[in-house]
Amino acid sequence: MQQKITLLEQCILEEEKYRFSNFSHEDALALGLRLIECSKEYKGSVAVEITINGLAVFRYFPTGTSRFHEMWLNAKRSMVVTREISTLHAFALLEETKENQLDDWHLSPQEYAGCGGGFPIRNINGTVIGSICVSGLPHLDDHAILISGIHGFLQEPEYSPMTFPAQDCISLR
Repeated sequence: MQQKITLLEQCILEEEKYRFSNFSHEDALALGLRLIECSKEYKGSVAVEITINGLAVFRYFPTGTSRFHEMWLNAKRSMVVTREISTLHAFALLEETKENQLDDWHLSPQEYAGCGGGFPIRNINGTVIGSICVSGLPHLDDHAILISGIHGFLQEPEYSPMTFPAQDCISLR
């Protein structure tokens, strides 16, 4: 029987597992398209943003998204870049340590999102070189879309936009 792990332990394991040997602008496009496909497994509109070294190299705002979604993407990106952990990791860490994001981390909740939907692009050596963020659903669903898309992307030997239908997205529900 497998031992149940905490949300914080799950986030740490995901960040160790999902690292990139390299990550180009073309990879951002491929991953972004995969995330869009994975988001179709859920009800609702999901905005997607991928940055490399501070530059937004992929952004998508489907019908049903607005400036509100962009605000959340900004806050999720800010948390990932500043803490160099996923936003769900930040959420779980705050919960487990009983710390307060503003008082203990000095990060305003209006500018830094401590909820699921942002993930670091970390190379094999552990250096964070960018962020992958989605916004539009409850935060655990946003995180599930990220993990599903990243998992599928890293499993593809060679990316081709026509090689993955939506059912290739793993379901984490």
